[in-house]
Amino acid sequence: MSEESKRVECSTHGDRYPAYVCQHLNLKTPVGFYEPFASDPSVIYADDELNAWCEACDEVLTQVGEWNEESESFARIKLVCDVCFFDMKKLNLSRKVS
Repeated sequence: MSEESKRVECSTHGDRYPAYVCQHLNLKTPVGFYEPFASDPSVIYADDELNAWCEACDEVLTQVGEWNEESESFARIKLVCDVCFFDMKKLNLSRKVS
């Protein structure tokens, strides 16, 4: 990763690395957690590598077959910090989706 990597200012965690998640992922309610590869919180990833989406987004993605205007419109991807990303992952992998 280059020293010029993007950073994001998180209101909870301060100056962190960026991650991208669908609008449905949050820190309160498990909604499923899908990512393109098994991420590790001990690794610093390139600017666009950390991304995840929920069960509902995965269903839409499966129906349309790829990330496109329809699936991206449903997901409405948002920027979060890497610590929030891994907190969301932990929440979703430790609890059953209701």
